[in-house]
Amino acid sequence: MAKAKCAAADNSHSAAGKEVLDQLAQSVRGTFQTVEDMTQTFIREAILQGHFPPGQRLNLDNIAATLGVSRMPVRASLRQLEGEGLVRIHAHRGVTVSVLQPDEIAEIYELRILLETYLLERAMPHLTEEILRDLRKSAEAMEAADDLADGLEIRKGFYEKLYALAERPRALAEAKHLRGSVGRYLLLLRVTEEHGGHLGLLSHLEKGDLEGGKTWLRDHLSHVSEELQKLVSENDPAAAGAR
Repeated sequence: MAKAKCAAADNSHSAAGKEVLDQLAQSVRGTFQTVEDMTQTFIREAILQGHFPPGQRLNLDNIAATLGVSRMPVRASLRQLEGEGLVRIHAHRGVTVSVLQPDEIAEIYELRILLETYLLERAMPHLTEEILRDLRKSAEAMEAADDLADGLEIRKGFYEKLYALAERPRALAEAKHLRGSVGRYLLLLRVTEEHGGHLGLLSHLEKGDLEGGKTWLRDHLSHVSEELQKLVSENDPAAAGAR
């Protein structure tokens, strides 16, 4: 299951924060057909990885300078990201990273439970010994990870490998989108796995226990949802981002 504690969220203006954003900019620079695609990916990843925390006001000039582009593709990218629900464009306050409310988090996790138990059911018949070994390695690496961001990245790969077996690309894409929309909160509010984490799910997979796996998944996602709702209520991310 999950436990959580709150940590300082916004280090994007520090030297370390700038270095991380510079590295992210370098990783996307020159890898896309258009400047707008590159800019959009940079901003999206910076939000999803927690470098631009919920509530933070985005400085268009700084983003443009980091990427070495003009303000025009930055503005165009932000309009697209507003459609994805990642940012909010205010008439007189500029652009801020969207802040999820507790009821929105609850809805996201309700949808995740529906989609992911469906994907798990479709995936189970296609599990092989080789895939189970790979999943066990990922689950053990998750438990051993000291860095939360590293652990979340391993977890992302674990589920993508498992759910890809369902051969339902639209459902998989939607599940990934929903997971991404709350991933930044997992980083911001330092939600971590308790000892034993996904090894519990893996034990059901190895036994071919579909109902046990679905129950584990429902309980796990419900618990994380409750923790996030509680922490978002107790800690104002918008205020944290404005500091």
